Amino acid sequence: MGGGMGRLTGFVVSRWGEDPWARGSWSLIGRHGSPADRVALGAPVGDRLRIAGEATHPTRAGMTHGAYEQGVAAASWAAGLGHRRVAVVGAGIAGLAAARALTDRGAGVVVWEARDRIGGRTAPAEIDGAGFDLGANWLQQYDDNILARLTEKLGLRTVPTDFNDPLVLDGHRSPADAPPASGGAAEAVEAELRARLGSAPAGASVADVLDAWIAAPGAWDVEAVRRLVDAEIVMDSGAPLSWLSARHGFEPGVGEGDRWIVGGYRLLLDHLADGLDVRLRHPVTGIAVGPDGVTLSGDAGSLRADAVIVTVPLGVLAAGSVRFEPPLPAPHRDALSHLGMGRVEKVVLRFDDRFWPAHPAGYYRIHGPAENCVSEWLDTTETDGVPTLVGLFAGPWLDDLWAGADDRIAARAAAIVSNATGHPEDGGDHPTDGPRQKPIARP
Repeated sequence: MGGGMGRLTGFVVSRWGEDPWARGSWSLIGRHGSPADRVALGAPVGDRLRIAGEATHPTRAGMTHGAYEQGVAAASWAAGLGHRRVAVVGAGIAGLAAARALTDRGAGVVVWEARDRIGGRTAPAEIDGAGFDLGANWLQQYDDNILARLTEKLGLRTVPTDFNDPLVLDGHRSPADAPPASGGAAEAVEAELRARLGSAPAGASVADVLDAWIAAPGAWDVEAVRRLVDAEIVMDSGAPLSWLSARHGFEPGVGEGDRWIVGGYRLLLDHLADGLDVRLRHPVTGIAVGPDGVTLSGDAGSLRADAVIVTVPLGVLAAGSVRFEPPLPAPHRDALSHLGMGRVEKVVLRFDDRFWPAHPAGYYRIHGPAENCVSEWLDTTETDGVPTLVGLFAGPWLDDLWAGADDRIAARAAAIVSNATGHPEDGGDHPTDGPRQKPIARP
């Protein structure tokens, strides 16, 4: 470790909060919703329209293999009805899975994608030739993940991440003296939190449960409770706790044998998209369903097909960016009103010197100065051969940190790590003196 913060030499920054083709990071269940809303959203609309994607999976929402499974399920539905020409809206994981499965069955498939790239919320980025992910990063629930099996088949290298053993960094003490993120006390707090959330009345939010607990903590340590909520709920949801469902907002998935792909999700995307008819820069603004087929319309023109599978993110659907004729049925509209999108932003930072402490798990957590501000960091130095940190940010922190140009965002993020590791800087609200790096395509 060097004597001070290393010089920032490269970076890429996500912008999911302002991305019109995502409107957030992943789907979540609000206080008036339940997993039944995910099922309702994914139910076929007649025999020519079906919505698919991670938001429609009742048990694997917010995860790439959940999106993949729903795309394959939608393809089986369309093929089972005998549709020979199918339109797919969106070339994310769900859209590519649907198109791949239908093509393999001999159907004619055309994919309309609004972006100038495939992948959706898996967003390839590059620094000095090294591949990273600005969106989906991990293969979660690895032992039961269909994409993990594909990764193994393709011979791709993966690296485990132990989310349950992060090193909590605090610039006011040495890393060795920082409070552990796991252990008996933390496990007891988490067990109590899950019990309180699970027994909350219908319509209660996470904030309702937390406020009641903090008001009467008993023997529980209030700071430990707050930090656990920030680490386990705010970080995994990126949503206001006053909106997030107490019963259903704390969904499973993270920390179950997670691995990341060296070189990024791009290596899977290229395989899934090989040979498909994907038309980029083709945003869909209207979908009309009639007795004889469907018609897609947008700036690029129109497209006729026997059926359509819509895989755009929940946030895009909820915003009304796609007009359906006739309108979606009431159960689908109700589901959209009960579900929502969280916002977690990512930054990849490369330095000329590794100034942070080594940790066997390769994972770190930094709590912000205000409540519900938290960031987590993956150290990819050993794999990349260059000092590199991949950071995830959530909570009110984002309002200030993610303002302005990418170089300023990267500098602020680097300063947070610097301060947390005992190398205080001037706050980081300045351009870096390293070269400015851009993602291949900003998400």
